Amino acid sequence: MTVKELLSASESVDALDRVSIPLRDRILRILDDRPAASVLRGSWLGHPVHPLAVTLPMGAWTAAVLLETVRRDHRAARRLIGLGLLGIPPALATGWADWSLRDDAQRRAGLIHAAGNGAAAMAMAISFRRRRTGPDLRAQAWSWFGLAAAGASGALGGHIAFGDSSARGTEAAHARIVHAT
Repeated sequence: MTVKELLSASESVDALDRVSIPLRDRILRILDDRPAASVLRGSWLGHPVHPLAVTLPMGAWTAAVLLETVRRDHRAARRLIGLGLLGIPPALATGWADWSLRDDAQRRAGLIHAAGNGAAAMAMAISFRRRRTGPDLRAQAWSWFGLAAAGASGALGGHIAFGDSSARGTEAAHARIVHAT
């Protein structure tokens, strides 16, 4: 099985529809005709904000792992992990806003993407907490795991945004946005 096939397989886990459909409906009700929806979805920017928002956690966590591995700078690593954790709320808000406009297959993959991001955030939070008293090998292991989870989840996010089904989801989302305005 190729990586592309593995990523595409996430779109056919139809058991996720039991969660996906009610969650989508709830998000759409929350954002319905509110200015925040346009801000979160990036209509002001001309494209989704979520890919931009995730650069803070991903960049900070990548820098933290590199600084700690190469320079053994544990204090800077902890600060960067904390900065990445602070970047999670905007990434979450923009991601769920985009996700709510996707088609069924993309929402299935999106739930798996969100679970991977949740695992990454949890691992980084554990690493951050373990570092309060100084360098800790387990804290380093948690940050490596968190970065790996974020990377794998990011690959799935890229597949959702740019894979074979992205045109289908983007067209549907655009139709909803045009219809809503």
